[in-house]
Amino acid sequence: MSAGADTPSRVVIHQGGRWGRAAAGGLCAVAMSLVTALGTAPMAGAATAGAEVLVAPGTTRPLSSGASTTPYGVVLPPGATCPGDTAHDGYHVYSYLVPQGASPTDVSFRTGIPSRWYGYIADGAYYGAVNTAETTGQIVGLPLQFSWTRLTPQILFKAGQRSATWSGGIACADTHGQVTDYWNSTLVFTADPADLHGFTWKVVDQGTVPSSPFPVGLVVGVGLLVVATAAGAYALRLRRRDRSTSVDDGTGDHGDSPAERRAQPEAVGR
Repeated sequence: MSAGADTPSRVVIHQGGRWGRAAAGGLCAVAMSLVTALGTAPMAGAATAGAEVLVAPGTTRPLSSGASTTPYGVVLPPGATCPGDTAHDGYHVYSYLVPQGASPTDVSFRTGIPSRWYGYIADGAYYGAVNTAETTGQIVGLPLQFSWTRLTPQILFKAGQRSATWSGGIACADTHGQVTDYWNSTLVFTADPADLHGFTWKVVDQGTVPSSPFPVGLVVGVGLLVVATAAGAYALRLRRRDRSTSVDDGTGDHGDSPAERRAQPEAVGR
């Protein structure tokens, strides 16, 4: 064969390397797409309920009861987000406290505070109308410490009651003040004349603190990136091995196999 005719043979030899690189690139693209999708805020829809956890301030240790003056923190599930962000979609984060039988969706937050009942108190003020993270709509920067000290027995209990069940939590509301998502816990308040503010509390229904410090989506995404990287390394290894099969036999022709050379007609005059 002539030097020009051996070009297709070289292409075939190196084609496996190019396909390997293409496959690795595809896997990387898929992995990055999945990581992006896993971190994307959910689409808007009907109100979605989840669970919060009341914890000792500054920790992830669940707090199940306390006096009226006992401070508490709030932990939401990893990646808790609103259907949109504040900057582009007008969503904000609020807190609520509603009596048994009521839902946070019964409350409007159009004015920036609950239209009915109460909410959580942090730093001496109602916690609400707080911005989400830009673009993702994630709920960020919850106060380390909340307090029940603004409540009174007159607020908590109907006439003759010594205990009452309430639902409290964190909610997302749209530009119309309508709740779209919320994370709830159920609390029982009990009258106690010995307490500074006349009551104690306990949590009877709440979520659990995640055991893993990393969101599941992040773990899956990193795993896919590792697979893609391994595929790329394997493709590179194949490419190098393919190159090594092109051996110079002294004729100056790197592309013809021994069988191809035997099949070539002898040169005229040889």
